[in-house]
Amino acid sequence: MFDIEATRRWVTAVLTDPDGAAPAYNELAPTWQQTLLQLTLPVYAAALAIGYLLALITGGALIYGGASLGLALTALLWSLGWTFVVAFIFDFLAGLFGGTRNFNAAYALIGLALVPAALGNAVAPLPLIGWLLSLAASIYSMVLAYRFVPVFLKLPEANRIKHFVIAIIAGLIVNLVVANALVAMFQPSMGSNHPASVSQDAGMFGDMSRQAGFAEAAAGDTYDPPADGELSDRQLAAYVDVLKKTQALRERLTAKFANMDEADASVSDILGGVGDAMRLGTAEMEVVKTRGGNWAEHTWVKEQIETARVQQDLNDTIRHNYALFLNYQEQIEQYE
Repeated sequence: MFDIEATRRWVTAVLTDPDGAAPAYNELAPTWQQTLLQLTLPVYAAALAIGYLLALITGGALIYGGASLGLALTALLWSLGWTFVVAFIFDFLAGLFGGTRNFNAAYALIGLALVPAALGNAVAPLPLIGWLLSLAASIYSMVLAYRFVPVFLKLPEANRIKHFVIAIIAGLIVNLVVANALVAMFQPSMGSNHPASVSQDAGMFGDMSRQAGFAEAAAGDTYDPPADGELSDRQLAAYVDVLKKTQALRERLTAKFANMDEADASVSDILGGVGDAMRLGTAEMEVVKTRGGNWAEHTWVKEQIETARVQQDLNDTIRHNYALFLNYQEQIEQYE
């Protein structure tokens, strides 16, 4: 049963004494339904209601742009849905990294840790500083999640960083995909103080914005292949160059990620590493776009090379492409 006084106590505890609140809440062994009704739902609903009213008063924007009631309800539903996605990810990965799988505990962890981020939604519409306060609240929630993992999921210290980084990356990717869809849906009413307009210098979130920019640019690329379907020497040389630089970028990012196992790695180091680790998945796209390349042409070249490697002599076009591939085979296989 919902108890507003209990909700107030736990929210206050998270904000004033998080290291004490986590073990105390864990001792209650709440089910996910209890955490949802007692903590997550009321906190998100109250924060978004305040944010909606503030947006109407100031002319600012909610977390996905605009200030419509439909947007507020959409944001509430997705925010609640995302807590389940993140809790599942934390729970699933805990089993892989030597922790204790317990979805109720994982949801309790997320419910507590996301209190600051949820409250950040209330101030997001404030002109000029709203996005900054909301961003700071989100970062603090990730700090709390990192601190709460050993309490709720009993994860070995040696695996704690890798579990956290992978879980955060997976959660952010899911949220980014959905958020982009919602932003596009409400784009006409977006204000300039929306988080999407944050400078690309904003740390991990700047990295996310940068990668989203590459993805958006790549999605707009088009390419009309030659009528004969034949690759050119220029295209193979460019393809090899991209593979070489992609491998170098991934090696550098992987090394930075591996270094987070160091005992003296700080929470800020870990959060910074999340942004770097996210670049691993879009490294090839980043190399293509930063060299002024066409992603559509690059993917077409890759497809033709693979087809030629499989078929080799099926027709004149494939024979031509395969012969060209053989000239670059050693380099291509070196960097794949």
